[in-house]
Amino acid sequence: MEELNKQEIRNSAVEIVINFLSFILLGVIATATGILYFQVINKHFPDVLSGMYRNYNLNNFDASEMRYAMASLIIGFPIYLWMTWFWFRSFKNLPEKIASKLSTFLTYIVLLIAGGVIIGDLITIVYNFLQGEYSSRFLLKALTLLAIAGIVFSFYFFERKKIQYKKDISSGLFWAIGSMASILVILAIIFGFVVGGTPKEARIRNLDLQRTGALQELSSCINSFAYDNVRLPKDLNELGSNARYAYCVSRIGDPETKQDYEYSIIDQGAEIDNSSTYELCGEFAMSTLDEFSAGYYSTKWARHDKGRVCETQTATFGPQPFEKPIPLPAR
Repeated sequence: MEELNKQEIRNSAVEIVINFLSFILLGVIATATGILYFQVINKHFPDVLSGMYRNYNLNNFDASEMRYAMASLIIGFPIYLWMTWFWFRSFKNLPEKIASKLSTFLTYIVLLIAGGVIIGDLITIVYNFLQGEYSSRFLLKALTLLAIAGIVFSFYFFERKKIQYKKDISSGLFWAIGSMASILVILAIIFGFVVGGTPKEARIRNLDLQRTGALQELSSCINSFAYDNVRLPKDLNELGSNARYAYCVSRIGDPETKQDYEYSIIDQGAEIDNSSTYELCGEFAMSTLDEFSAGYYSTKWARHDKGRVCETQTATFGPQPFEKPIPLPAR
């Protein structure tokens, strides 16, 4: 009978698995929340020194990364709340229950990481302040890390007191910490929709990205055609006449309207010039002028305005074919 009582006060396998999964979700939620706030800060507090050598925007803003973080929070946070409620309920029903060694070990690992982040974050803030580097961008990111790590540390610190050391910790304290965490997550999701755009805007942006990629590939095909044939193609459909460029035909139409991109020859070139110029045009639904650098690292069509956008390109001819030599007269 005594052995049976000992078994009853220990965590079941289901409880251990749920608790283990909750720690995995905690990492996902903390990371996703940090990403969302960091992206919002990047968007509204740009730093010209950040990303200046990259073929990307100067703000380091990534809408796709934001949407993935939002999806993680929308799915993961409610599940994490349920798992936490399930964990506390198991000890409420049986106050004598003892947490498993795995749960205890993982909880202290979380406390160690959260405590380390808090201390490291505070040291970094003070160091940058002493260095005279206290921009709004840096301070907001530091406060974001401090808030996330502080909530995690506080929650599991009091959780250990209640679960492991059986202290009389008011449930209102856990509700307060949970409410702060919920507000932090909900605000992150709202900011994500405001800054990252709605699903409709995301679809429009993805269509523009397809247009950018198609125009870049078409330009490469035209350049290759000119190099091999020592002339520009008469039209885009001529690319399909050669099996080498057949794949290019699938790029000549807009993904939404299905109309061919505009292609016009500006200068067919001459043998002495060894090059020719042409123009490719596409119709874009959104502007990226505020997102991409205007420097040398911007690719063609990546930085564009809304509406019809044209780019002039130069194609270089390959080596000229040798004429057939005139035979020498017989002696």
